[in-house]
Amino acid sequence: MRKAITLLISCWVLAFSANCMGADVLPLKAIDGKWMSKPIPVNSSGGTVDVMTLMKAFHAVWPTASVQAIIDAAGNNSYYQHDESTMPPGCHGIVFVDCEDFGWAYFHHMEGATQDVEARVYLCDNGCAYFVISFAEAGGEVQPFCCFYYYDPASQVMRPEDTPFHNLPRKWANSTLHYYLGFEYDQTIIVEETSPAGENWYHKYVFTGMAHVYDHSSAEAYEDMDETDIEVRLPDDAELKDQDDNRELFVNVDGVGSENGQWSVWLRDKGTGLVTYLFATENTAEPRWEQMQDGNGIKVSIDQIAAGDCNTANFIPWDADKIFVEGCPDGRNVWSYIIDIKTREAIQLPTNEGLVAMDTGKQEIHMSNYLYHSEGGRYSVERVYTIDGRYTGKEYRIAD
Repeated sequence: MRKAITLLISCWVLAFSANCMGADVLPLKAIDGKWMSKPIPVNSSGGTVDVMTLMKAFHAVWPTASVQAIIDAAGNNSYYQHDESTMPPGCHGIVFVDCEDFGWAYFHHMEGATQDVEARVYLCDNGCAYFVISFAEAGGEVQPFCCFYYYDPASQVMRPEDTPFHNLPRKWANSTLHYYLGFEYDQTIIVEETSPAGENWYHKYVFTGMAHVYDHSSAEAYEDMDETDIEVRLPDDAELKDQDDNRELFVNVDGVGSENGQWSVWLRDKGTGLVTYLFATENTAEPRWEQMQDGNGIKVSIDQIAAGDCNTANFIPWDADKIFVEGCPDGRNVWSYIIDIKTREAIQLPTNEGLVAMDTGKQEIHMSNYLYHSEGGRYSVERVYTIDGRYTGKEYRIAD
């Protein structure tokens, strides 16, 4: 584990940006706040994707001067380190690319440029990956911002997701944020918060192999760390909800964002003790009832699971890769989800009263749903779904 990277971070804390202007690049203000609107196709030609492949795919949709500078300098090289004699004419900055070891690329501006960019690929335990890219601009109209994508090689699409720190509680009002995507093999993301008076505070997010999880905040950018410092730890107050022969499923009120009723969901391997963070609920997610009028479930992003206090969390007995989670985030309806912990895909079920039973023999999920009488009042029905969220048509009246 890399130790004491304070010197490097202090260099990064300088104003970010680049100005190797390509033909049709966009200003950063055209990307900030809009990048989540577009999934990005990736042409990997069946090969292994790396940071340059995914960065070029991003650049095809959201072209910028700073990424163009990396592409112009590094070309098709899987490793490139800046040499002023090889920099393209008109480009003023430091370029670094390492596709093979670190999955990392960046452009740091020098005099004559205004943008900086840093990109990184984080390989997940399930064979998928995150592509993360951050931008900043010296003297520009846009504050530094970070874009997060989840890439599934089977679909060859990068899917935009909320950043793990989108609900970060700031230490100071009106502070500014910068983002650092780790160093060499260290995959900790650091969010640097700077107060209006120039004080710095650092929020650390550790990569678990499936997601970035808040670890701690401190006045140090990078403390001396060994491997135990970044070990994924199950929160002390986590509540055991279910278990099978090999695994335990926990939920926990998050220290960050718990005032909004947000919870996190965790796995622990009984044999090895290995802990895996799965996801956190987002209880401000928009209602989707109008999208489920046909009676079938719909796919939702794993960062848009509004499961209230996670009062139910279970393994699905006939599919080791799937769990069932539900709760009541709006004080009225139970929101229920089937989640694939391997692919990170989720399905929201069009029901509002929660789980009745799981039929292991028929591999069906029985849910309760309230309906309204034409003359007033309401009644409950039991509806049956498959594991992919499809309504089977089976429905039973539940006695009042």
